[in-house]
Order: sequence, then structure tokens, then C-alpha cells
Amino acid sequence: MEKSVAEKIFDSVHRSYDKFLNFATFSKINKWQETLINATPNGKYILDIGTGTGEIVKKINQKIDKNSYIYALDISFNMLKVAKSKIGGENILFLKSDALKLPFKEKSLDNVYFSLVFRHLPALEITNQLKYVLKKDGYVSILEIAKPRSKILYNLILLFTDKMFRPIGRLIFSKQDWDYFVESIKNSMTKQELLEFFKSNGFTIHFYQSKLLGLIHIAVLKKQTEE
Repeated sequence: MEKSVAEKIFDSVHRSYDKFLNFATFSKINKWQETLINATPNGKYILDIGTGTGEIVKKINQKIDKNSYIYALDISFNMLKVAKSKIGGENILFLKSDALKLPFKEKSLDNVYFSLVFRHLPALEITNQLKYVLKKDGYVSILEIAKPRSKILYNLILLFTDKMFRPIGRLIFSKQDWDYFVESIKNSMTKQELLEFFKSNGFTIHFYQSKLLGLIHIAVLKKQTEE
């Protein structure tokens, strides 16, 4: 089966991804992930979608009960190899799978995490998957780029990312890889769009905080109890 564009790209950047992410977030990514995890009421069965090099799984595993289980899912085999080299344990299962074809039963998970992944996915399609696999009162935890409400600021960010930041990015990524990341920024949501989207799809807001002058979402959404 031919690899998808996303799979090819993330397979190719697995060695440099952590270094680039730390640089691109001004060394804040670890702190933001800690905030997200601490704001989440974690249950027994936890899924991290787009686990990448495993940083957020490593942090979750340090905080949860050892009777809990973490499923680290990614479309990139190379990313999963890096993640598995960092962390291990009988309570962690690494899965190579498409996020839109989650291999879980209905109402089988307590938590689903996304760290800089949600914008890469079709929002309604993945949210329908979440509603299916999450238990009653399950939680979705999202760390993601936020689109500014100001169109002027938004255009400046795109300009900075695509023009001024490109020479640095191209030292690490190919042109195709870099174009993919820039294009994904256009799929980001404002705070209002993100929260209203989840409200309209059966979730309530458990926690929300913005970082980096409002350019980062840290959100925890609770699936409404079904009657």
C-alpha cells in the first residue's frame, strides 16, 4: 500500500523533529505539554493520537496510575520507533494506524490526547471518531496552534513562517515537508472557533488556557454524559 503524504513526511523528519519543535516553540513545548496533562482528569485507558517521538506519552506515563494503559498511535513507523526507544513498559502499546480509522471499540477510552496534531486532521471526521471511542464523561485534550482573531496578525504570522522562518526550516526539512507544515497552519482555529466547534459536537469546556500571546491553545474538552 502506498504511503500517504503525511506518513512520508513524518517518516522523513523523525530524527530532527524534537530539535526543531523545541526551537520553533522557543523551548516552551515541554511546559505546555505538562500544563495540558496536569489539567486533564486521566482515566485508565488513554490514547495519544499522532504520538510522534513519544514526548507526551512519556510525560503522561510519569503521572498516571501504573494500572492505567496508554495507546501511542501514529501513522509514521519511524516516529514510533523513536518513541519506543525513549519509553517502554507493559502499560504502553505502540500502534501504527490512521487516526481516522481508530482500532478501538465503542466507549472504550477515558482520554484522547492531541499534541500539535489536531489541525492536520479533518475536524468533523476525527471528532466523530472521538465521540465513538470515548466513554461517558471522557476527555479530549488538545495542544495546538491557535489562529489569531486579527487577520492582520494572522497574515503576519503566515508571512513570518513562510518567508522569514523558511531558511531555518529548510536546513532540517525538504521543501515538501516545509510546505506541508506551513499549509497546516491555515487549518488552525481561533479560540472561539475551537470551543464552539466542540460545544456543537457534544463536548463541554473543562479547561482552556492560551499561551504565546494567544497563539497556542491548551484545551481540555469533556464529552457530555449520554442519556
